[in-house]
Amino acid sequence: MEAVQRVVVLPGEKIADINPYLHGHFAEHLGELVYNGVWVGPDSPIPNTDGVRNDVVEALKPLGIPVLRWPGGCFADDYHWRDGIGPREGRPMRVNTHWGMAPEPNSFGTHEFMAFCRALGAEPYFAGNLGSGTPNELRDWVEYCNFGGDSALAAERRANGQDEPFRVKFWGVGNENWGCGGHMTPEQYADEFSKFRTFVFNYPDSPVEAIACGPNGRDWGWTRRFLETSKGWRLGRVQGFAAHYYCGTAGTATEYDETQWKELLAKARAVEGIITGHRSILDEYDPERKIKLLLDEWGAWHPVEEGKPRGGLYQQNTIRDACVAALSLDVFHNQADKLYMANIAQMINVLQALLLVQDDKCLKTPTYHVFDLYRPHQGASAVRLFSAAEAISEGEGAAAHCRDCYLGRQSFALRAVEGSASVKDGVLCVTLVNSHPSEAVEAELDLRGRRLAEADVVTLAAGDIRAHNTFENPDAVTLSAPATVAAKDGNALRVPIPAGGIVRVMGRLS
Repeated sequence: MEAVQRVVVLPGEKIADINPYLHGHFAEHLGELVYNGVWVGPDSPIPNTDGVRNDVVEALKPLGIPVLRWPGGCFADDYHWRDGIGPREGRPMRVNTHWGMAPEPNSFGTHEFMAFCRALGAEPYFAGNLGSGTPNELRDWVEYCNFGGDSALAAERRANGQDEPFRVKFWGVGNENWGCGGHMTPEQYADEFSKFRTFVFNYPDSPVEAIACGPNGRDWGWTRRFLETSKGWRLGRVQGFAAHYYCGTAGTATEYDETQWKELLAKARAVEGIITGHRSILDEYDPERKIKLLLDEWGAWHPVEEGKPRGGLYQQNTIRDACVAALSLDVFHNQADKLYMANIAQMINVLQALLLVQDDKCLKTPTYHVFDLYRPHQGASAVRLFSAAEAISEGEGAAAHCRDCYLGRQSFALRAVEGSASVKDGVLCVTLVNSHPSEAVEAELDLRGRRLAEADVVTLAAGDIRAHNTFENPDAVTLSAPATVAAKDGNALRVPIPAGGIVRVMGRLS
């Protein structure tokens, strides 16, 4: 008999609205993401629209991707935007120094990226070059994109085929400047940010939000020292502060045991400590929360798949990665009052990808299906959810890692059932993850004064904890058809969750 785990949902206790940006994405010039993951060129035999793959757009568009970060990553601080505009035959060939010394033809630049965003319905988020660039270079890129009046740069944009301004709102001022973006101290970066930010102008009808480079994981010192150096009027020029957190790996992408399964999920779940820890430091300097906290790179990072270039970061994606994504998104919803945007790394063929493409084939990974499953949360009001499930043991080393993420103030335990809940127009959406790799559970929803007479349940699960989709079997892990579950005799609704499974429960509250 399946164990029954009580899940308490408080529909009347709102946390905050779930910003759709929490379901954001990231596309770097890295490995096989842009070439040939997005861009194949207009002369390719692979079906495309002006060079952008049709199958990729068709797969991604239903997700309602809210925001897409580009062109990096480490690539951003060695990218010079002028290389990627004008006639493609005249664009220079460069070297992608960060990622395997791969050739960078610059065929996919500002205009091509904006066309891709329009095709997806996504808002662009540009990462500007602070590491090897100049304030003038970033200033000109903003004007080229955002100015609608008469100027040489606006005229150049029009000559390149775009009459109206692109009106790009989000501008990252550097990326990982504690590492590949310049190996700076937080004090050095704070001074550089302030200088570059001076020249990131608001043009008419094109306001910008400048996003500063935040910490790597639990580097509390970076956050505090950046804020301390920037306090006063300079801090008012920071609209966003972007942390990065990779939960890493345990085993490999497709080879791991149950202990390693638990270890990785525990490390993924610890993202909550990253969010609450850095937000608490931000609150000391910014109690009104005018500075938005972002997590603009997150996800699993496994060893590169055998046979692929090490610099391309290609990896497979299993049901375990789906649980990593689901646990993370549930944390983002539960911390919707603290977190503004999150961008999974990365969209296609790189790290925790949503899609894998090979020649003219395109498949959806288990992580893709999580974003599909969780889409109804976007724009809804997050409400309190508590799991009464018993904690399961963390993998070796994970407990200490997670306690560090909580600044030592709270212990951490991975519970068998984790989740989040939201309400929109009277409809409750609950997503739940059974983190146990071998034991199924039955979740009993306690709505505290409200009731679901019945609900539609969709499940993502697999009979093997290492299950993944391949080009030979692209639907090995996919969403179930909706099933209607009814409450019995007025009791709470009960929903079965397979081992290592994820469910979405939706129904109208009464």
